Amino acid sequence: MPVKVFVDTNIWLYALVPKESDAKHQEAAEFVLALDRPLVNSQVIRETSSNLIKKAGIAEARLREMIVDWYRDCEIHPTNLSQHLLASGLRERHSFSYWDSLIVAAALDAGCVTLYSEDMQHGQVIDGRLTLINPFLSS
Repeated sequence: MPVKVFVDTNIWLYALVPKESDAKHQEAAEFVLALDRPLVNSQVIRETSSNLIKKAGIAEARLREMIVDWYRDCEIHPTNLSQHLLASGLRERHSFSYWDSLIVAAALDAGCVTLYSEDMQHGQVIDGRLTLINPFLSS
């Protein structure tokens, strides 16, 4: 059984929005393409899509294609009540932001061992079973 990994919004944005002479874009794009069916949830898709429209000016037709790609190439983990309750506990124990706690809770709920994110503490282990990794530091 393959190891489950969750990819946060910021990694997708680096991978999907090329900037002139941006090495991080290339690194992020290669990174996500090398993953075998990473997990995301609808929050990641919504946040990334919103930023692609607002900040990158992506056309709706292209955004629809990207959304279809996520559903084809990734495992989409659904949100549920237990995740929201878990997120609340994570905020109390770890002082995560509201949105970060939901991402961490989704990754835990899905049984992931790694959460790739640039926004959280690199190397932090949550509940003894999920490690937060900044892929730009570990490469």
